[in-house]
Amino acid sequence: MSPSGIRLLLDEHFPPTLARSLSELGVDTVALVADKPQLIGAADVEVLRFAVNDARVVVTEDVSTFPAAVAEVPEHLGVIFCRSQVFQRTPSGLVKIRRALLVLISDPPSGLGSSPVTWWLEPPA
Repeated sequence: MSPSGIRLLLDEHFPPTLARSLSELGVDTVALVADKPQLIGAADVEVLRFAVNDARVVVTEDVSTFPAAVAEVPEHLGVIFCRSQVFQRTPSGLVKIRRALLVLISDPPSGLGSSPVTWWLEPPA
């Protein structure tokens, strides 16, 4: 588990390799596509409810639809929005996402992982 105690669920847009690389670096991370295939194509509300039950923060690119799930599941433990225009799913883009998530996890905003915080992932400096 990460030093901050934050556990991540990567939405179906992210490859399992990203989850594995974060886990290898000490961040408890699961990839929906590899670890929870029953949730592939599920409604955002269902994904967020699973994350609540598994005590995980969701990382998603669904910036246009996921806010509705956030409103419907107010007891969530956090959602990290990741803009696909900023963090592309190319090999170098995945490295950038991993670095940004590591920076965020090392110094998270207050409440992330324990209360309904939403956050926009920013590229590391």
